[in-house]
Amino acid sequence: MGNQKKILVICPGAKSPFVRKDAEILGREYPTEILGVDTLPFPRKLVLLSRLFTKLMKGEVLMVLMYFSVPMYAPFVVTLAKLFGKKVVVITGGYDTTYVPVIDWGEMKTWWKRVAQRYALSMVDLVLCFSEFSKSDVLKYASPKRIKALYFGIDTEYFKPSGPKEPLVITVCFQVNESTLIQKGLRTMIESARSIPEAQFVLIGETSGDAAVTEARRTAPPNVVFHDKFTFGQELLRFYQRASVYVQASAHEGFGIANTEAMSCGCIPVVTNTTALPEVVGDAGFFVPFGDIPATADAIRRALESPELGKKARARILENFTSDIHERTLLADVRSVIDP
Repeated sequence: MGNQKKILVICPGAKSPFVRKDAEILGREYPTEILGVDTLPFPRKLVLLSRLFTKLMKGEVLMVLMYFSVPMYAPFVVTLAKLFGKKVVVITGGYDTTYVPVIDWGEMKTWWKRVAQRYALSMVDLVLCFSEFSKSDVLKYASPKRIKALYFGIDTEYFKPSGPKEPLVITVCFQVNESTLIQKGLRTMIESARSIPEAQFVLIGETSGDAAVTEARRTAPPNVVFHDKFTFGQELLRFYQRASVYVQASAHEGFGIANTEAMSCGCIPVVTNTTALPEVVGDAGFFVPFGDIPATADAIRRALESPELGKKARARILENFTSDIHERTLLADVRSVIDP
């Protein structure tokens, strides 16, 4: 791509699948480069700003796209870009723009991070949130010039039903640890399994060795399986295709990608009745209060007894959350900033 000006995608992790997918989409119309903070040498934040400054000085930047507005560096990235007259878009809606008191989770607990976020998001040209719920979360702490929802998209030709469903209940979490046992509702799911012995429950995610997880494993009922690794590709697809029910009993979800992938494969969702999950699931699943074990167990049991809802769950994804819809919306949004 030589000296062409590029969309510079700045993100915490360069290997993030959804970041790479969006960069690929943008790359069809604009030269695009990912700058992952995790790939930089120490001190990473200073190196990030140095790299950005160099690229701006050389005239290599068409627009800056930040994935997540990380308070530690977002204000400096935005300020630098604006000093050089560059447009900035932020895609966000998770840990960086919220605080959930019930689990003491989220960057917005700290006053200076709230100030940093308010400044950064007021300066950018467009904020794209994972959901309408995420949009409302952002608006608690900042007043962007433009803000709208940009839903994730699912490849429904890949994530599709295949073969018979089993009495299998699953959840997917990048890591099973002391924090996610609570935040992702894993403990609630484990305890719910006690009253549904006819079904197998699988926690798919890399398992930590901390004391809380060791105790959860020791006391879990025999129909609970810790998969002990984060699974992707065909192995994860087969779990989705075999499972009848997908549980997302989280305290907070800005969207819930795994839940949406599972729904696309005909899994019936059992999710908490807060944050973005009701927005995604609609009338195609069951809702429970966060941390309510009896209600969660009852909802899982009803889901197992309602196999016809699996088709409705997939139809919900086909209508609202496909890759094509996401791609068209993302490109239109970015075009509106680059060439108003």
